[in-house]
Amino acid sequence: MLNRTALTFICCTFLFILLVCNGYTAEIQFVDVTEEAGIHFKHAGGIDHRVVPALVGSGAAWRDYDNNGTLDLYIVNSALVRPEPNTILPKNRLYRNNGDGTFTDVTDIANVGDTGWGMGCAFADYDNDGDADLYVSNYKANVFYLNKGDGTFKRYTSGAGGIGHTGFGSGIAWGDFDADGYLELYLGNYIEYSKVPQGDEVFFPYDFFGQANVCYLNKADGSFIDVSDASKVNGGFHLTLGVAAADYDSDGDLDVYLANDSDQNILYRNDGEMTFTNTNQPDARSRTGDIRGGMGIAWGDYDNDGALDLFVTNWLDENNVLYRNNGDGTFTDVSAQSGVFESGLGKTCWGTVFFDMDNDMDLDLFFLAGHIDPASWENHGQPDVLLRNNGDGTFTDVSEQVGLRQLESPGVGRGVAAGDYDADGDIDLLIVNAGEKPMLLRNDGGNSQNWLLSVLWV
Repeated sequence: MLNRTALTFICCTFLFILLVCNGYTAEIQFVDVTEEAGIHFKHAGGIDHRVVPALVGSGAAWRDYDNNGTLDLYIVNSALVRPEPNTILPKNRLYRNNGDGTFTDVTDIANVGDTGWGMGCAFADYDNDGDADLYVSNYKANVFYLNKGDGTFKRYTSGAGGIGHTGFGSGIAWGDFDADGYLELYLGNYIEYSKVPQGDEVFFPYDFFGQANVCYLNKADGSFIDVSDASKVNGGFHLTLGVAAADYDSDGDLDVYLANDSDQNILYRNDGEMTFTNTNQPDARSRTGDIRGGMGIAWGDYDNDGALDLFVTNWLDENNVLYRNNGDGTFTDVSAQSGVFESGLGKTCWGTVFFDMDNDMDLDLFFLAGHIDPASWENHGQPDVLLRNNGDGTFTDVSEQVGLRQLESPGVGRGVAAGDYDADGDIDLLIVNAGEKPMLLRNDGGNSQNWLLSVLWV
């Protein structure tokens, strides 16, 4: 006969197993800790919010730039149209992680305070020296910063072979496309934009021509060379906003997906030797070439079948799309049956990320929303969305349960970066809002499954 202690242990163990198996999220809350963390930043887009670069920016990135074991944060800002003399210009900001849940603004010390019309950013160790360098995409000239390894950066755009492409920079992807051990750089470009709208003029992307994208080959000597046309990967003058690299066909090399605004999306298959094939042409269909208002991209194996799936966010009157990888070079649109279709309706959706919010080994899905028409910014009305992976190929909207609906303001979402900034074992989120303050959302409770599993194995 079991004694009371043994019975209690069995019941508690059974309860723990139920909590783990059911993907329990009732105790998870995403808490806005921006101010207490010391992130004092405001995106300047609201100042000149009828200027297109201010409407569509900006992004952010996590990276341990100083190699001290904690994630630091870089946030991209917008600019001013006609600043008055002696005006203090908005600048991008670098926040060093203090290791205690707070950050210190080290922008000026580190020399990374660009004042351009910022769009995106991405860290990468391009020269294999053990520290992360930084690329920033802008409307007009892009900027590349070389990490000097002493907590500072050197503006090195021309020194790296003139990679400060001047256009309307958008998405950025670093990746070793030729498998030689050095990272290449792929840059999306948006529209051919040369004027500032006046009066009540409203921005529509189809009123503009697109720009060609750029692919830079890393020559392994500290410099790059433009191989966009030779590699057949220049984007075809579409209006590219999102760029993301991934090995979708599991052949050992990185492919590139482009989310294009009001134009066909492109999945470029890497054929080796730095050549690519557009798989959304008639002779090579991957079935990922929808024509919508493409914004954000997330790659992730949401169904745990070993193949990377694809999620793309879209414009207000179009649904977001989840493409399930069939494992044969093609994809199937499973937006409706997976439960993600309705979650994006009525929203203009932007940055997105797959991440495991509750450590249950299934990738959950987060995306931002925000109007493009500044006249609607004051009322917002487009809250961000967090979808929990149910582990059976479907998702459930848990935005309210995890506290996202209780935030003071949903903001005008644009960019998102995911990372465990407080090193507590769960993934936190940093949201960039156009014309407003960002939000650092600390994940409270997402690490509970680590704790539960450790109890079971004691």
